[in-house]
Amino acid sequence: MFEKQIEYLKLVQDRIPEHLNAVETLSTVLGIGNDSTYRRLRGETALTYEEAFKLADNFGLSLDSVGIDVLKRVDFDAGAPIEGIKDYEAYSKRIMDRMLRFENESQKAHMFYFALDFPLFYIYQYPALARLKSYYWGKSILGLPEMSSISFEEFKLSKDRQEKDLEVMRSYARIPSTEIWTNSSFVATLKQLQYCWQTGVISRKEDALTILNELEDLLGVMRLQSDTGKKLNPLSGEPTGAEFNWYISELSVGNNAVHIRTHTDSHTFLSFNTFNFIETSNSAFNKQTKNWLDNFLKRSLLVGPCAIGQRDEYIKKLTGQIDSIRRVILSEEETLL
Repeated sequence: MFEKQIEYLKLVQDRIPEHLNAVETLSTVLGIGNDSTYRRLRGETALTYEEAFKLADNFGLSLDSVGIDVLKRVDFDAGAPIEGIKDYEAYSKRIMDRMLRFENESQKAHMFYFALDFPLFYIYQYPALARLKSYYWGKSILGLPEMSSISFEEFKLSKDRQEKDLEVMRSYARIPSTEIWTNSSFVATLKQLQYCWQTGVISRKEDALTILNELEDLLGVMRLQSDTGKKLNPLSGEPTGAEFNWYISELSVGNNAVHIRTHTDSHTFLSFNTFNFIETSNSAFNKQTKNWLDNFLKRSLLVGPCAIGQRDEYIKKLTGQIDSIRRVILSEEETLL
């Protein structure tokens, strides 16, 4: 009898959605029959190394998890290291794959986005913003060797990247969502633009001003979405997408966090290394995240037709932040950001 194996397989079964048959799911992953799977579950037959590795890889559960308090230990998927342009492109595909997966469950999924910086999905419908973020992340944050000699003026997003970005935005528009923004949701992007301008990374005023204009346009989109309770369709420009709720909070979020609930389970995505994300479906961690989320929403203001004054005041505040950077570019004034 392999007691540790039995314990490990119980942890694996906890990660199988309730609507799926656990034995059949394990049999499929291991490539064995149901009877052979039962013998492994009972500890009568030992898992081979290859079988144990398959389970760990498929269910995101490390092989040393047995004997460790699973309420305290959480395994995250951080994606492959980004060390070059191809890895950077793979990061974009990773985002697209996740969005398509949840879009397929859009009728039974809901996304909660805690925005330290405004949700990255919006940059995909704004070419200048997408170019700024991609260049800044790739060159300044990651230090990709292929970008060391490329100026901002020379940097262009590939057609393939633009198509992936549009696919991500299209998927996002179809997933019911709740977004929580704070007074600092534009600050990170504005500081990135200010840095690029003052260090000469961006040298043309028209490039910098276009980015600021797109941020103002985004606030118009948020006003429309909050009025209609619907997301904007990126293809038609009309608010015909999924259900949308916009909250404003005076509290500090701490970091970008996304929590997605489906009809079978939940997932949490946390930002790290400025723009990248780690993800987990750990039930204990997601329960804590849900409690944090519910408490945060109680202390936030839902803006829309019933809170127009507060919403417009908030938009005015972010517009003022945009104007402060515009004055830096046009008049070389100092900013408090």
